[in-house]
Amino acid sequence: MPGRRGGPLRIALLMALALVAAACSFTPGGSSSGGGAKAATTTIATTSPAQPAAPYYPVWVDFPAPGRAWGLFWEQYSAQGCAMLVARQASPGVFVAPVTFGHFLCGHNMGVADVVSDGQGDVFAYGPELFVSHDAGKSFTPDPQAGSVLAVSTVGGSIWMLEALCPAAAKQSAVAACPLKLFISNDGGRTFGVDSHLPPAVVRSGSVLQGPGLRATWLQRPSAKVGYVFVPPLFGAALGAPAPNQESVYRSRDGGASWTQSSIGGCANAFYAVASVNPQGQAMVICAGQPSAGFQPKSVFVNSSDGLQWVTRADCLGVTSPCASTQLNNGYLGMVAFISPTTAFAGGGRSPLLVSHDGGASWQLVPGVGSNGGDTYSAAFFGSRGYVFGDQGSVSQSYIWTTTDSGAVWDRTAVRIAG
Repeated sequence: MPGRRGGPLRIALLMALALVAAACSFTPGGSSSGGGAKAATTTIATTSPAQPAAPYYPVWVDFPAPGRAWGLFWEQYSAQGCAMLVARQASPGVFVAPVTFGHFLCGHNMGVADVVSDGQGDVFAYGPELFVSHDAGKSFTPDPQAGSVLAVSTVGGSIWMLEALCPAAAKQSAVAACPLKLFISNDGGRTFGVDSHLPPAVVRSGSVLQGPGLRATWLQRPSAKVGYVFVPPLFGAALGAPAPNQESVYRSRDGGASWTQSSIGGCANAFYAVASVNPQGQAMVICAGQPSAGFQPKSVFVNSSDGLQWVTRADCLGVTSPCASTQLNNGYLGMVAFISPTTAFAGGGRSPLLVSHDGGASWQLVPGVGSNGGDTYSAAFFGSRGYVFGDQGSVSQSYIWTTTDSGAVWDRTAVRIAG
């Protein structure tokens, strides 16, 4: 990573490995009600380094609403000095007012890998650490947590945060058990309380990964009341886990007051999984096997109307099952956007954007979006308007693709920080 950019995937693979250890060794801090920490009172920084020696490199872009976006960037400003920055989008692809909220030794873990906003002035940079802004991104403060922050989901002022509480043994083992805790805030993330109703759930420390290109989906919320917690496979078949497990899914339809649990047996041989919930409340899960040389077998599942049964739409992980999703297997799994009961988009590292119009049974390339060996990392849809963040395989430029007709036509803009 130091000295030049290797593209979002190239830095992500290094970052993900470093974050496995960092996620399980983060020093616990003081906690507020239920274990979520109150925001620290000392601001880390409000300006970018005075003499940057290199351009800003995008890591992640979040799209909280149509025409709005927040970007997470990094830069190398000295021989060994790197920094994380968050900036808001002022015009398509152009991000302004970058704010430095953490410095790190180049080539080592960045501390965060995602950024989300609630659209009401609260911005969260996380994974595994947590930095919070309550002034629309003008400044960020560290918010120490007892565990590794896996996901932050915002629906207006309602904030849900999922953490993995890894033991000290996780530093030496990728299969140490890490209990999950869900924290809920109704004041824009200023205070959190633990959701004691979520059934006990445990992940292996090897599953605690962040970073574009190798990531699991943990938390999805199509509305303030409806929420899904996805507990991925053990990430352990190749890491000495005692046995593979299934993808476990927890769903609440009353804001976390009660939960139902289901599991996806077809994910038992998976390495990790990503998920998305469409506006109708139906979920799609794509499970992926061992990645290798730009290829990764994948299987696709959707839940039934009761939310508890899972229907196989494509199966490339079963030992004896036929596999017809050849196109989906190319590239590494990073994200899925399930926008209707019939339409979904998928992508990831070394994977251009794919689309399915039959509920995930078959997939086709979307021409021009992440093509030429590129990467597609994040996506958001608001009705017929959609956004995708990725690159075209270049080591020096990322893009945002925009559609206004549910993906029939896409426009591309380069991602950059102005000024």
